Amino acid sequence: MLFLVLPLLLQVPDSLPGIAGKGQPTVTIPRVETEIAVDGVLDEPVWKQAARLTGFSQYEPVDGRPAEEQTEILVWYSPSAIHFGILAYDAQPGAIRATRADRDNIDSEDQVTIYLDTFNDRRRAFFFSVNPLGIQQDGVRTEGAASAGNIFGGSTDKNPDYLYDSRGRVTDRGYVVEVRIPFKSLRYPGNGPQRWGINFLRRVQRTGYNDTWTDVRRANASFLLQAGTIDGLHDLHRGVVIEAQPFITASANGARSLAGSFEREEIDPEAGLNLRLGLTNLSLDATVNPDFSQVESDVSQVTVNQRFALFFPEKRPFFLEGIELFSTPNQLVYSRQIENPIAGAKVTGKFGDFGLAYLSAVDQVDEDGDGKNEDVVFNITRLRRDFGSNSTAGVTFTDRSLLDSPAYNRVLAGDVRYVFGKLYYFQAQGGGSWTANGLGSAVSSPIWKLELDRTGRSWGFNYQVNGIGENFISRSGFVNRNNVENASGFNRFTLYGKRGAFLENYTVFFGPTRIWRYGDFGGDAIEGSDQSNHSLQFRGGWKASIGIDRQFVDFDPRDYLQYQVAPGTGVDSTFKVAKGVSGPSVSFGVTTPTFQLFSAEARVASERTAIFAEAAEGNAIQVEGSIALRPSRGLRVEFSTLVQRLNRRNDGSEFARSIIPRLKMEYQLSRALFFRVVGEYVSQRVSALRDPSTASPILIAGAPVNATHDNDFRLDLLTSFEPTPGTVAFLGYGSSMVSNRTLGFRDLERISDGFFVKLAYQFRN
Repeated sequence: MLFLVLPLLLQVPDSLPGIAGKGQPTVTIPRVETEIAVDGVLDEPVWKQAARLTGFSQYEPVDGRPAEEQTEILVWYSPSAIHFGILAYDAQPGAIRATRADRDNIDSEDQVTIYLDTFNDRRRAFFFSVNPLGIQQDGVRTEGAASAGNIFGGSTDKNPDYLYDSRGRVTDRGYVVEVRIPFKSLRYPGNGPQRWGINFLRRVQRTGYNDTWTDVRRANASFLLQAGTIDGLHDLHRGVVIEAQPFITASANGARSLAGSFEREEIDPEAGLNLRLGLTNLSLDATVNPDFSQVESDVSQVTVNQRFALFFPEKRPFFLEGIELFSTPNQLVYSRQIENPIAGAKVTGKFGDFGLAYLSAVDQVDEDGDGKNEDVVFNITRLRRDFGSNSTAGVTFTDRSLLDSPAYNRVLAGDVRYVFGKLYYFQAQGGGSWTANGLGSAVSSPIWKLELDRTGRSWGFNYQVNGIGENFISRSGFVNRNNVENASGFNRFTLYGKRGAFLENYTVFFGPTRIWRYGDFGGDAIEGSDQSNHSLQFRGGWKASIGIDRQFVDFDPRDYLQYQVAPGTGVDSTFKVAKGVSGPSVSFGVTTPTFQLFSAEARVASERTAIFAEAAEGNAIQVEGSIALRPSRGLRVEFSTLVQRLNRRNDGSEFARSIIPRLKMEYQLSRALFFRVVGEYVSQRVSALRDPSTASPILIAGAPVNATHDNDFRLDLLTSFEPTPGTVAFLGYGSSMVSNRTLGFRDLERISDGFFVKLAYQFRN
């Protein structure tokens, strides 16, 4: 009886019999020649004709079980759009998490995600997520795409924004969301009859469970390969999409002069234009005098003992269209290398089994560090071919050349990812770089990679070897270390609890990593670790993690050729480089469930580490934590802090200390209008360098390296009005301040600031 009452309580009309997702079914969805208002109330007669998808299965933390909460999806299409009605029943509707969040900021809320694999290639899908109020999150999910820090490949990129309509509401039995996705917001193969891959994922925040329409299993190398299919799509009215986005920006920056006065530059407005021509399977993009200002600043990271460049994701709009088609192993394409472009053009598309991505841009860069900008031309091409059920092969060519100089950097590489036996994939890459400095000198070096992965339900592994030659340089990519060969062998073992068990999922990752100088593979490693990382998920959404590792690193004497010890009584001025450092690392973390009003996480770690600036052993302790508060549907407050202390092991003295608290407050007045305040304090101090054996000062090129103590506070204010993607009004203010005291707020002195405004309007045909 209750099952018959629930649809009435949710105000959902009767519809066709349900089609369960088990077995990856093909569903013919009805075409209805009508248009309706998207209001979150499924009371129009057309919903009675919709295909009805039911029978969701749990995917995480334990796959292969019926979902604990009932979900139904109604779907039909008109000539211009595809429509979805989401009926998410909940046994505890009062515990549903939903706020008026900013776009792409609903990860901590209940949500349903629609995956549309419009080319039905099981390698890439558009995704459209909505929370119970219809707040949107969207982007592209790609299988087999590699990114820095993601060893297993695969990526979900939330940065692209698509135009679609959604409205939702919470009821006394769950929530209802109505979604309309115009065909103009999608790309698909040609104008004939369509057959698309489709799946849905529901996230229940109070339990931490993810449910999918088809019974997706973790014992598979591909998530998208396990989707269902929809057909019956024909005579779609999309046409050629023409978009033009004129915009104007203006800023007024100020800085404190050497004389102590605060001076502000004159306001200098600039105008620009973005253009896009979108066919069903091809997009042509161009930009003139683009505005690439960052509205969302990157979160600071500890850098006092950092040897290599840090990776930051791309957020700039022009680069986001088709960004997944540029993805390669070893991150050979990294568009943030294009720093200050004055113009750019891009072609991205899919033609049968072939994917094409081409980007050209003219950048202005201070190449020599003399304060003079030079024009640099980027040309980046990626061609990929699909084969088999889920395999790909591709070739990448990048060229970065100075316009008025023969200097260049070019990279050419090929790669293949072969999926077999459902659980396994093999990936290989080979190529090289060629770099000329414009003065008659040129160098080249190879890059290569071999990888084997098994994604089983209880047991999996990822084994790989990677080589980057001594002179390999990628000025269009993100390769932050060369002259190395490395090997890793990570294994995963997972245990699943029974339904209702206290411990629902226990997973351990373990295995070694070794790094050699290029050409010394199999000899004495210069760096490595033996890792054992344990994660536990408990009923109710609690999570814990434990890491027990051993790390080692050898110091390279070539890095210390300019080092000397300050002269003194009985002190040898020769700087003696120690062999290296080896020792344990232990970490513990805990994450709370997403409660109605808050969620939190904390982590503490202790490790034996190298102090590279002194070629010495150190002990590091790091504590970090965050809490997210949601006191109302419109207000969100996030506070995080990180504290790290690095001591010398020989005497326990402090080498470095970092404290980074960050507060972010957002008030969402409506779906289009929000206000944000971000305050971040970075307090870092580093002691003067001293010789580990004699405690005498270290001289580098004859000069001592003195202690530093920086206390920087950054305040950013932003008002944003964005009624639709591309049509925006930003008004912001940012200020950088310094203090002489640790976390000193009373004596903060402003050293620079800036006001900025951006107005843009997106014209669509």
